[in-house]
Amino acid sequence: MCNIHGDSRLDAKGGGILPKCPFCGAEIDADAKFCTKCGARVRFEAERKEGGERIMVENSSGERRGRLKSFLKATAVTILIATILLAAFFSSAMFVNVPVGYGLILVDPLTKSIQGPILGPTWYLKAPWVQGVLIYYAVDSLGMWGDGTDPYADYPSVKCFSSDQLEMTVDVMVRWTLDPDKLLDLYRNYPNLNWKDKTIASIVRQTMRFVTANFTAVETVEKREYIAAVMKDEIWKRLQSEATLAGAISYFEFDLRNIGLPPQYTAAIEAKLVAEQQKLQAEFERERILILANASAQEEIIKAEGTARAKIIIANGTKEAIRMAIEAAGITNSSRIAEIYLWVEALKEISPNVNILIITTGEASIPMIYQLPTNSTSSP
Repeated sequence: MCNIHGDSRLDAKGGGILPKCPFCGAEIDADAKFCTKCGARVRFEAERKEGGERIMVENSSGERRGRLKSFLKATAVTILIATILLAAFFSSAMFVNVPVGYGLILVDPLTKSIQGPILGPTWYLKAPWVQGVLIYYAVDSLGMWGDGTDPYADYPSVKCFSSDQLEMTVDVMVRWTLDPDKLLDLYRNYPNLNWKDKTIASIVRQTMRFVTANFTAVETVEKREYIAAVMKDEIWKRLQSEATLAGAISYFEFDLRNIGLPPQYTAAIEAKLVAEQQKLQAEFERERILILANASAQEEIIKAEGTARAKIIIANGTKEAIRMAIEAAGITNSSRIAEIYLWVEALKEISPNVNILIITTGEASIPMIYQLPTNSTSSP
């Protein structure tokens, strides 16, 4: 029960003294339900007057129980929310998802130790205070091309110089994988995981500039595949010998995308290459003609030699035939026998193409005409 005493101010309705708020002491109307100053609920069931003093009796036990229930509910809700938040926090801090191609390094600030790696795919439960660092060890890449505005390139093209001091731009793509067994050593050397930008990119740039300085501008066009192979070998050697990388790079690929020269120089090189190709073609054509001419000459020589040998063989055969005819006839006028034999052989040569034969024995003699038989079997 709470007694509320009025003061000298009078109630405008009843002319009595105004009651005061039992919570903040501010004057309120007798029929008010809330304090206009503090907003507290004030309900009165009865009033009585004693010696001119107006006493208001408040039925406050129910109100206090309601406020207590509200307070307890609010407290319970607050505790529940805090519990859920703490559980979520500790769950996210304790459970770590390790995806495929990643290794988890555990850093314990209490024991000052570094452990791992735990390779994915897996879930790992750790202490809340232990830091988990995910390191990607599968195929990674480094692209250098364009002017730096290409979203797919990590860096712009590398500016290099040839041995004859001509500036050029080189576009490359580098790919590699990391040895999972070396991730711990690599993390100790690069706790910010910046070996790609800090070391690999630097080695690639430096090596390409070193290699191009050993070739002329023309050679960079003519020997592009060879230069690409040299760059790949040199970059791989330097990556392997870099102590801070701890031998973590286990696989390496290098693509020489382009070697860019000034346009006017490129046009001059292309014209020179075209002229050299034409020269080579002309030399080839000349050699071809010489070879064909030599072949034709050799062919004629061979034919002539064959013809000459054939005539010699025929002559030797004729000579031997005449000698045998003379011996068989037993005569001494060998010249007449030789003449007759030659006539006979001549008739053999022309007989396939002659149907009528005319023979004269002298200037005043009468010519004799003979119809030569044919071997034709065709029916009329």
